Amino acid sequence: MLFLLTIGMIFSACEQTKSVEYYKTHPQEAKERSDECRLKSIISQDCVNAFSVAIPKEDWEDNESLKN
Repeated sequence: MLFLLTIGMIFSACEQTKSVEYYKTHPQEAKERSDECRLKSIISQDCVNAFSVAIPKEDWEDNESLKN
């Protein structure tokens, strides 16, 4: 069982991280990836990059709404 978990972690770590510039030229892919990350609760640099392009900054929650 431990062997299978180790193999799974190795393959998941091999995921290619796409840059913000890549997602800017592929906005539909950025939206799809950010939706996937949100649904699967994935936090990775790739997800951050996709999210920063797919979700306009004015739609982000501001810090004041998080305090209340």
